Amino acid sequence: VHLHRGVNLLRGGWDLLEIGDDVTLNHSAALQLVDLDDGRIVFAPVTLGNGSTLEVRAIAGGDTVLGENAVLSAMSWLPPGMRIGRGERWDGIPACPAGPAPQPPPLPACTTSLLPFAHGLRLGMARAAIVLLIALPAELLAVGTCLALDISAADFGRWLARPASGWMPWAIGLGLAALAVPATLLFEAVLMRALGRVPTGAIDRWGPDYIRVWLKAEILEGAGRWLSGTLLWPAWLRAAGMQVGARCEISTIIDVVPEHVQIGAESFFADGIYLGGPQIHHGVVTLAPTRLGRNTFLGNHVVIPAGQTLPDDVLLGVCTVAQPSMNRPSTGWFGVPPFELPRREVVSVDRRLTHDPSAIRYASRLFWEWLRFALPLTPLVVLVAWVRVLSDPRVVSMPGFLILIVPLASLAFVLSLCLLVLALKWLLLGRVRPGQHALWSCWCSRWDFLYVAWGQYAAPALTRLEGTLLLSWYLRAMGVRLGRRVVLGAGFAQVVDPDMIEIGDDATVNAAYQAHTFEDRVLKIDRVVVRRNATVGSDCVPLYGAEVGEGASVAPHSVILKRERLAAGRRYAGAPTRTVG
Repeated sequence: VHLHRGVNLLRGGWDLLEIGDDVTLNHSAALQLVDLDDGRIVFAPVTLGNGSTLEVRAIAGGDTVLGENAVLSAMSWLPPGMRIGRGERWDGIPACPAGPAPQPPPLPACTTSLLPFAHGLRLGMARAAIVLLIALPAELLAVGTCLALDISAADFGRWLARPASGWMPWAIGLGLAALAVPATLLFEAVLMRALGRVPTGAIDRWGPDYIRVWLKAEILEGAGRWLSGTLLWPAWLRAAGMQVGARCEISTIIDVVPEHVQIGAESFFADGIYLGGPQIHHGVVTLAPTRLGRNTFLGNHVVIPAGQTLPDDVLLGVCTVAQPSMNRPSTGWFGVPPFELPRREVVSVDRRLTHDPSAIRYASRLFWEWLRFALPLTPLVVLVAWVRVLSDPRVVSMPGFLILIVPLASLAFVLSLCLLVLALKWLLLGRVRPGQHALWSCWCSRWDFLYVAWGQYAAPALTRLEGTLLLSWYLRAMGVRLGRRVVLGAGFAQVVDPDMIEIGDDATVNAAYQAHTFEDRVLKIDRVVVRRNATVGSDCVPLYGAEVGEGASVAPHSVILKRERLAAGRRYAGAPTRTVG
């Protein structure tokens, strides 16, 4: 059985899950053993027959069955109670029959295959080795500085006990923390090259070549947490082996082997792009070169299968899967399954605000992007304060030190970072209003920095609060308009555009909000309203200006179009949405 990165089976319902031999769950595939619907928690079984496959970001609803060798295609949703027959492929939202399941290509005759346990052991050891190697730059910086300044471990311990004794240790510690991230990122790019070029073609899921595929994609995703959306990101990708044209804006890309991807100049990628990742089916991994032409625009969560080639000036809307039929330049496509867009709104803005900025605008954006590398400084200062408090002999001698003082001090550590994000939101952006902002505006840079800071400081702690009232209180403080008895699913620990989200009383929401889009490199932002008693399914994408009527229900993976109004009390599904009941 292959469970890919991004598959989350930690939400309960395990007794209801049956997985046969040789089953494949590709990146971000989901099984709705536990779901939220109309304020209720719904438990239902899912059965995956021998050899069945869920492709990238596919969702199997509760009480569903995939027969032997069945395939649920990328971005599709199998509704509750449905069954895919043996050897069938289903596609769409909701999914329906789309022909026979594809057969994997044959493996080369000289293929080396390991036993699953041996392969897992090698992969685990390789990942552990990579973690140790990636830590080297920061360790060498620290050790080299200590040796140069003759600082011993005892000196460091004494300073932790009394950190206010002199400014020099503070300067050294903060300087090392600021340098550690760029030094590590540079080393990771070198490491990607050192892992060697991964061959294209078919390889065994249980062979040694797949270990390199996994490691490269994992390192790239780690680097993207710091660099995605920045001016340095295309440069890092080039250093890692990818061919990237000039003036490209690239946000989060997922499951990528960089040397297999070529991106044309002036392309724009939104968040969460599945870019040319390995296709895995029946234990065979298919790797192929992926080429995107000049001025390609990819909306959020677009899936580009390995081997896809797109011509110049192609637009793929939110949650669209690239197809071989998209072979004509200057076309736009959207939907599951995709259809050609007859026309689209074009935003005409001075290129100095979108492509060719002035020196001042370039410097402003560079400042906010480099400021990301200073984000580790605050946790370091708070950590020193935490150690200082807990090493004080007067505190150590207090009754209940281990069961009361240590937990309270640790809670204060976490709360201080969450409150800092709250302060940053109101200092940098204030109350956000609907409007438009060019890519090279200072507002966009501050907006982007806030989201990264939220992810680094607050999201790890807030993830533990998902499903609790405590998270709702924090979201309200950040600007979200939440009614009473609102049920929120996963993903609300970090929210883009909190001021744009309005959810009415007794609503159930498990959506991936998209209250903004970058169209022609101009950010458009507007409110998304979910009225009382409405239900919005998992990974549903409501675009800016959308409104879900009272008591309406929207199926998982659906896309609610810009400024679309869904009628009260109706059921909707699809990308784009359409009435189903």
